[in-house]
Amino acid sequence: MNCRPLIRHLLATCAALLMLAPVPGHAEAEGRLFQPVGENLMIAPPPGWRLAYMNGDPEGDYVVDFLPANEAHDSWREGYMGVQRRSFPDAGLLANIRARNVTVPQVALSEVMQGAQRNCPGRFVPMSQKDGSTNNIPLSVSGGFCDRVGPSAPYGEGTVLAVYQGKERLFVVQFSWRPPTENALKQYPYRISPAGLQQFLDLLNAATLCGGPDEGKCPN
Repeated sequence: MNCRPLIRHLLATCAALLMLAPVPGHAEAEGRLFQPVGENLMIAPPPGWRLAYMNGDPEGDYVVDFLPANEAHDSWREGYMGVQRRSFPDAGLLANIRARNVTVPQVALSEVMQGAQRNCPGRFVPMSQKDGSTNNIPLSVSGGFCDRVGPSAPYGEGTVLAVYQGKERLFVVQFSWRPPTENALKQYPYRISPAGLQQFLDLLNAATLCGGPDEGKCPN
C-alpha cells in the first residue's frame, strides 16, 4: 500500500515543468543517508519526529522524510514532513515567470494547489495562498484538506505546503496529517487543531538557508 501524501503525487503531475517532481524510485525504506553539498535549507522537524527516509544526489536534487517516532511509512496517521531540494526551471521558463512579475514559488505552489483541488476524490477545503519572505527567502505557503483520499487516509488528509526560492535552488517543504477517526477534529475546517497548524507554520517561518552565496557554511 502506498501511503505517501496526496500532495507528494501532485508535485509530479502538477509542477513537473517547474522540476518539483519527487526523485524517481522513492521507496518506503530508509534510502541512502548523506550530507548535502551546496545550498541547503535548514528547517527543524516537530519535536520527537525522526528521520525516516533520505535519497537523491548530495550535489543535486534530494528528498528527506520525517515521521513521528511511533509512525511508519506504510501506515502513518499523526503526521508526515517532507523536504525536497529541486533545481530551478530552465532559462526560458524562468524568464517567462519573471516577465509576469511573479516568483517561482508563487507559480509552483499555485499549480500544485489547483491540482490538489481538481484531484481530490471528495471535497477539498483550500487555504489561502500567502506570498512573501521569511529570513530573506522568497516564500509561498498554502494548503488544504481533502476529505476523501482512499484506503491510506479513510477520513481525509490535510497538507501545508511551502516553496522557498534560494539563490541556487528551490526547496519544497510539506507537512501532512490524517484524522484518526471519522469525527475527530470536525470542528476545524482543515481537521487539525489551531495549535497543531500553528506549530507547522512556525517551523516553516523559522527556516534559513546555508551553503549558498553569502549564506554561511552549513552545519555538519
